[in-house]
Amino acid sequence: MIKIDPRIKVILILITVIFSIFVPTGLYTCIWIAMVTVLGTMLGRIKKTIRAAVIFAALWLFAIYILPMLHGTAHISLLVWLGLVFKCYPCCMLAGVIIGTTQISEFMAAMAKWNLPREIVMPLAIMFRYFPTLKEDWGHIKDAMSIRGISLSPLYFIKRPGVVIDALYLPLLVTASKTADELSSSAITRGIENPSRRTSRLDIRIKYIDILVLTIFTLVLLLGVFL
Repeated sequence: MIKIDPRIKVILILITVIFSIFVPTGLYTCIWIAMVTVLGTMLGRIKKTIRAAVIFAALWLFAIYILPMLHGTAHISLLVWLGLVFKCYPCCMLAGVIIGTTQISEFMAAMAKWNLPREIVMPLAIMFRYFPTLKEDWGHIKDAMSIRGISLSPLYFIKRPGVVIDALYLPLLVTASKTADELSSSAITRGIENPSRRTSRLDIRIKYIDILVLTIFTLVLLLGVFL
C-alpha cells in the first residue's frame, strides 16, 4: 500500500477533469478507469474501487452489445444518459478514491504548504468531511426505516412514493442541514478562523511515488489529447 501527497491528488483530479473534457469517450476512457482502479487499490481502498470498476465495465458492455439492439426513444434516451455517465465516471470514481483515502489533517497541512487562501481551503476541508458523514447518516436512516418495512427499492417507490419521501428523503434533508451546522461549529472550535499560519506534525512532502503517478496520468492525458 502506498501514500500520495494530497497536493498530487488535487492535481490528479484536475488532470482527470481535463481528460473528460478533451478526450472522446472510447478506449482511453477504459484505460483511465483501469489506472484509477490500480491507484485506488494501491491506496488501500480495494473493495469500493473494484466495485466501481465492475459497474463501469457492466455499463460499457451494455453500451456495446445491448444498446445497439434497442430502437426509438429507449435507444436515444439510454445513449444520451450513458454518454453523460461515461464522461463523468472517471472524475467521480477518482474523487471517491481521494476523499476516502485523505484525512482532513493531511489535506489542511498540504494546502497550508501551498499557501492557498482560507476562502478556498475552508470549504474544501468541510466538504471532505461532509459527504462521508452524510453517507453514514443515510445508512442509519435506511436501517431505521427497514425495521418499519419501508424500502428504498424502485418498485416500492413506485407503489408508495409518498411514504418513501416522508420516511427517507425528508429526514435526509433535515440531517444534511444539521450536519452542515455541526461541521461548521466543529471547524470553528478547532480554530479554523485563526489567521496565524497552521503548523502540523505530519510529514507532507512530494516523494518519488508521487512524481511517478503524476507522470503516468499526464502522459496518458497527452496521448489521449494528441492521438
